[in-house]
Amino acid sequence: MLQQPQSIALLIPEIKELLRNRDYALLKQVLKECTPLDFADTWKLFSEDERLQIFNLLPATAGLKLFEIIDMDHQRQLLEKLSGENVTPILEGMHSPDLAKIFHKLSPRAIKKMTGLIKRQEALQHVDYLMTFPEHSAGSLMHPEFVKLTPKLTAKQVLHRLQAIARPNQKEHLYSLFVVDDDGRVLGTLNLQDLLAAPEDEKLSELMSSVEGIKIRPETDQEEVSKLFSKYQLTAAPVVDENGRLLGILTVRDIISVVRQEATEDIAKMAGTRAKDLREVSAFKIVFFRMPWLVVTLCGGFLISFIIHHFEPVIAKAIALATFSPLIAGMGGNVGSQSATIIVRSLALGHLENRLDQVKAIFREFRVGVMLGAIYGLALAAFAYLVYGRQYGIEFGFVVAVGMGTSMTVAASMGAVEPIIFHRLGIDPATATGPLITTITDIISNFTYFALATVLLLHRL
Repeated sequence: MLQQPQSIALLIPEIKELLRNRDYALLKQVLKECTPLDFADTWKLFSEDERLQIFNLLPATAGLKLFEIIDMDHQRQLLEKLSGENVTPILEGMHSPDLAKIFHKLSPRAIKKMTGLIKRQEALQHVDYLMTFPEHSAGSLMHPEFVKLTPKLTAKQVLHRLQAIARPNQKEHLYSLFVVDDDGRVLGTLNLQDLLAAPEDEKLSELMSSVEGIKIRPETDQEEVSKLFSKYQLTAAPVVDENGRLLGILTVRDIISVVRQEATEDIAKMAGTRAKDLREVSAFKIVFFRMPWLVVTLCGGFLISFIIHHFEPVIAKAIALATFSPLIAGMGGNVGSQSATIIVRSLALGHLENRLDQVKAIFREFRVGVMLGAIYGLALAAFAYLVYGRQYGIEFGFVVAVGMGTSMTVAASMGAVEPIIFHRLGIDPATATGPLITTITDIISNFTYFALATVLLLHRL
């Protein structure tokens, strides 16, 4: 399996050559040797026109499978370019939540065109229903098609019912089943393994497990949903209204894509940009994405310049002070980024939900900063004394050590405190943490460093 992506990569020049020569008969034979999953890995290596030709040459089943696993941007491009007769099987073969994701990205005109191509009214109603919920919410991701089971049914009766209604495109919804009362309120859950192992006459009321604690409201953000799935190791969860009535089902398949998307967004935000940068080709748009939080860094730089200017007399008399300033600030910035990354990820995974855990995390990072600051501060002090000890005495090494210790302690502490504060204020901590930590650390460490130097070294200068 590990060699297949490499083999299809070797076929790309041949496929492109066949496309240029319009040798479609031979190309169909070549495409039969490639799986949809392999094609998805190399899909971006083809031009838009080549993708369209390849997709039209694929068998219907392979084409649908490929469409489901390629990026959403590529899905939209295909939908816009394919003829109506080719689009209809794709739209009707996809699950409602997947269609809703695509429709959320389309213009009203394109949505109207696509819905006109869907012949199954039931599927169209499901998509329309999911579109009423906000994008990236549990309601927009859920599967509104589910089997209604009542607690009085026996295991044998349920198995017969499932065999009668099962279709290839619905199998995933049968892995976890939910039991509801006469009013549609969800009572419990069970999986196929328990159902198959149970005595034929045992009722679902005796087989089902509790769903308390895993019920999800449709307006819940997808990031919160992924935390719930991770915390309870869920394979499926019920989406319910305010009265507990079952609206739909979320599966782990849906959440895997959410986790990947959220991780990409967090990484991009930690760098002071957005996930769109990964696919954006316009330099002007990328500049627009990255500018806002860089303004914070710029303003902090102005303040740092003012601090350095204020201590210019002592710096002019001891140029050696300036040689260590970038190192001290850089080490602090690195430690702060490490702490921030850990805290932001812990918040995203739901490991720091209560105040006590947050206080423990802050105190832990503070201790880390103190210890790292002490170790690297002593090392830098020894080096500074060896180089400048005769000229400025042992006080110079002490100043450098305190500067390094302060920088790393402040940075580690801010790296823990800032994400938690932003989280409590309802602001995404990944967005602003990086630039602010660097800026605040530089301001405090530079002020401490040069102020201490003024006090301890002034009599020697």
